[in-house]
Amino acid sequence: MWLRFTLSICTVTAALPFLCGCQSLNFDRWTKSKTAWGATDKKSEVEPDEILDPLGRRKADRFLMDDLSPSQLAATLISKTTVSKNATAAESSFAAGKEIYEEALVKRDEDPDGTEHLNAFNKAAGQFRIAASQLPDSQLEHDALFFQAESFFFANRYVQANRAYESLLVKYNGTEYLDKAEARRFAIAQYWLDLSDVESSISLTNPSRPKTGMEAEARRILHRIRLDDPTGKLADDATLALANAYFKNELWMDAGDTYEDLRLNYPGSPHQFHAHLFELKARLNAYRGKSYSADPLIRADKLLKTIVSSFPEQIQSEREYLANEASLIRHKLAERDWSMAQYYAGQGENRAAQIYYSRLVKEFDDTAFSSPAREEIEKISGLPPEPDQPAEWLVKLFPDSEATAKPVIASGFSKTKTR
Repeated sequence: MWLRFTLSICTVTAALPFLCGCQSLNFDRWTKSKTAWGATDKKSEVEPDEILDPLGRRKADRFLMDDLSPSQLAATLISKTTVSKNATAAESSFAAGKEIYEEALVKRDEDPDGTEHLNAFNKAAGQFRIAASQLPDSQLEHDALFFQAESFFFANRYVQANRAYESLLVKYNGTEYLDKAEARRFAIAQYWLDLSDVESSISLTNPSRPKTGMEAEARRILHRIRLDDPTGKLADDATLALANAYFKNELWMDAGDTYEDLRLNYPGSPHQFHAHLFELKARLNAYRGKSYSADPLIRADKLLKTIVSSFPEQIQSEREYLANEASLIRHKLAERDWSMAQYYAGQGENRAAQIYYSRLVKEFDDTAFSSPAREEIEKISGLPPEPDQPAEWLVKLFPDSEATAKPVIASGFSKTKTR
């Protein structure tokens, strides 16, 4: 027992440097990026992509706890301690990984419900990971990153698979594997979102899901898919899935903005009606009442009119809902005007109050505020438009700036000069 405990401590201690990207062991990289005290390392500066993307691009070569699992520890050590290129070793590692990968495909087809093929894919992923580290910035690394990701994906190690796909897209953004990589990442994100609906417990040993923040990581992937490949096949699907995830978590502003993004940037998407309808719901839920901004309410009003005019067939099943929401929107808009009119009337600002009362009568005659507004107009019609000036005797002690002001420049030319 003591021997096993000692070996565990030694393993964790040996792996600790990799938590910081293993810069302490990668001497070549360390010397190239070292800066003087107080100087700024350009590698640590914020990239434009980070500024434009609130969620931020994840570090492609980040360390994961799954890298320390018994089946991955050897590959982690080798890949993190590689300090120079070795084409021969890289080709050997890649060939070994490809052979194991092909065998794993056969085992999966023979026994889909078994576990033997999972172990084989996991082993292949380690070989591809080593190959990529042995020959960076090459076609071999490009292929190794993709097959590493595929191997992790088929081994149900989705966290490591997503990292490998991200590494591929960061280093080779024009990769021929783009469509397949995005399709895999979309599937991973959907799996995590579905899993979060039924299971929210944290698992530190399950390589198929993040250790914490499973739903947040899923939203991050969807967000990156639509940024990394905005014209791709899955861009509108990812945008819709992201908006739905925000909606489910009652993040109304984020949901509304994401539905709007789908609505405006993907006009040919089959999700247009859904985006319109659920943006309407999100905007209405985002409205916090008459004491707060009317922007969500105004947007919802415009959106509802667009829905009615643009989707005459689709709205048939939603006709009752839309009619109720139209009535609710008008009621809330009228309520805001009534509240403002009451406020100004209470301050003695009868002219301003009458403006709001008149608008209620003209523009919201179908609401419950129209009749009371007419009565209020009659009440204040004979009242002063503005309240009496408080302490008027004190105000009169000071000169009227408008009455005493003279056009200084023009006064010199008021009379024609004669000799």
